[in-house]
Amino acid sequence: MRIGKRRAIPAGAFLLALVTALAGCQTTVSGPSAAPEPATASINAADRARIADGGTVTWGVNDFPTQWNPHHQAGNLTTAHTVLKALLPAPFRTDEQGRAHPDPDYVTDVSVTTEPEQVVTLTLNPEARWSTGKPITWRDYAAMAEALSGADPDYQVLGAVGYDRISEVSAGEDRYQVVITFDRPFADYRALFSPLLPAEYTGTAEAFNAGYLEQIPVTAGPFEVEEIDPTAQTVTLRRDGDWWGQPAKLDRIVFRALAPEALDAAFLDGGVDLYALSLDSGSYERVRSAPDSEIRTALAPDYRHITLNGQSPILRDVDVRHAIFLGIDREVVTDAAFRALGWRPEVLGNRFLMPDQPGYTDNSGEWGGYDPERAARLLEEAGWTAEEPGEVRTRDGEPLTLRFVVPQGYAPAHDEAELVQAMLAEIGVEIEIKSVPGNQLFGGYVQPGNYDLVAFVNSGGGFPVSESLYQWADAVDGPDGEPQWRANVGRIGAKEIDEALFGALETLDADTAVERINEADRLLWEAGHTLPLYQRPQVYAVRDALANVGAYGLGTLDYADIGYLAED
Repeated sequence: MRIGKRRAIPAGAFLLALVTALAGCQTTVSGPSAAPEPATASINAADRARIADGGTVTWGVNDFPTQWNPHHQAGNLTTAHTVLKALLPAPFRTDEQGRAHPDPDYVTDVSVTTEPEQVVTLTLNPEARWSTGKPITWRDYAAMAEALSGADPDYQVLGAVGYDRISEVSAGEDRYQVVITFDRPFADYRALFSPLLPAEYTGTAEAFNAGYLEQIPVTAGPFEVEEIDPTAQTVTLRRDGDWWGQPAKLDRIVFRALAPEALDAAFLDGGVDLYALSLDSGSYERVRSAPDSEIRTALAPDYRHITLNGQSPILRDVDVRHAIFLGIDREVVTDAAFRALGWRPEVLGNRFLMPDQPGYTDNSGEWGGYDPERAARLLEEAGWTAEEPGEVRTRDGEPLTLRFVVPQGYAPAHDEAELVQAMLAEIGVEIEIKSVPGNQLFGGYVQPGNYDLVAFVNSGGGFPVSESLYQWADAVDGPDGEPQWRANVGRIGAKEIDEALFGALETLDADTAVERINEADRLLWEAGHTLPLYQRPQVYAVRDALANVGAYGLGTLDYADIGYLAED
């Protein structure tokens, strides 16, 4: 990684010839080095009868969580979710189109009524058991709903979306039927209780906050935990012999955490069997021709963006934030990210819906294009002036200098920041690139607001509002009277944005929900909150004999079906 002095290179030196993006999809550049065009899913799907029994898969990941409760404020990490999907229950699973269906291993029937209030009734699989031997019952759902409701501030919950609308969870015909009553409508009810935790770990704040800290004590999936080794940075799962569903094909899955630059080498030397490939051109070139391997790609509900800290002194001014938007050529940034892969993705105009999803609308309006001249005028009007073009602007003797934090050891992020640095230099904005340890990026910088600009990926699913609501919601009053931004790391909000978002959650009519989602997104553009860049496909390097795993897109992997194809 390159660290050090800022490069005073004009943005024009980076401009590349672009092809026109096809609306709603991605084009492929032909040639021997072009990556496969992203599909809905690419997992080498195969019937269980074709999968051999046994074997171990080593799955490379980027970090090693210490908090394994995914509903805790510190547990919302991709690696935690990836591991826990093999271990914990979820009432619904999604198909390749992102449509949610009951998972019969846990829920055999669902019914919904809306009058006089919304009531969702789940009929549970009576064979489902926790690894302690206890059955999974309505009490587990009731305890979790109470824990995540936000009623008790001692619970360090990630968010209360949906749970704060539940008035009661009770037993139905027996303990294997859950009756969930809402005091306000909630369209994304299928997103709740995913994953479910046992009642003994949600019944008290102490158990919720610390029960899954550095351990995964109770499970209920096709695999169980064999070992968590912080020294080796590995989590080893083994087939659970008490699993009531179709038995797992693999004997073991070993999740191995490595720095991004080390994953390529581990895959090439056989130490890793699959991992999410970096979009770094060097990474792709190194592994694309590896023997007995292939690259699997799929369009995902994930997108990369640049977040601006609206509470930093300079960026409190919405005109300055809009000037930053207009001073960044998003097409150049996007093209640079995908150049080596041979794709031309469409620049995004929406924070909630991707171009391949129904209802997608480009809401960027006057703020989504590259217009450095207008950006300069906005800065002039805001009092930031420069004597000569290209000089760093000042106001009251203070330079217009912003810190762009990037993770150490991840060259694409640093290259991206350098592109932005050069572009904004042309409008008189100085960008200082600050490289920080990757495992401290969020906890030490983004969450506490110790940054001006930061770029990262939002990972989505089939529930675009409820999964990210608190990232956009306005601040609430904390116990000490100070505003709390919860997951809104941009620290920019408004009552009108909240009204649109909650309105989308409260309607069960899909068309109305889409209208409100797009209204919220339009208001976020007006507020200068977060600059969307591009939809980020899932790109996995995988041993070609592995089936039912890879780039899953909007779908849910069935970990029990992952395995090696049997020889004919």
